Amino acid sequence: MLFPGIGQFYLGRRALALLFLVPAAVAGLAYLDVMLEQASAVADQVLSGAVALDPAAIAARIDAQQTPPWAPAAAIVFALCWIGSIAEALLGRRT
Repeated sequence: MLFPGIGQFYLGRRALALLFLVPAAVAGLAYLDVMLEQASAVADQVLSGAVALDPAAIAARIDAQQTPPWAPAAAIVFALCWIGSIAEALLGRRT
């Protein structure tokens, strides 16, 4: 349950592990990159004084930011890989 594909790798099903691991890693890293970029932009605005050091003002600035249209899809791909990996490890054929 730590990361998609780890259970399959542990069970010796390396090819199946890569089927879950690679898309989840790509989607997770892409999503993380976008979120870190947005967090950095808001932090820079707070430090420069453009945004008040107030939780409501920071939350409003975060809500006003534009998220790339593919970012939610990356989160969904990661979640599907994670759920599919767990289901396959629990219900999959034991060899």
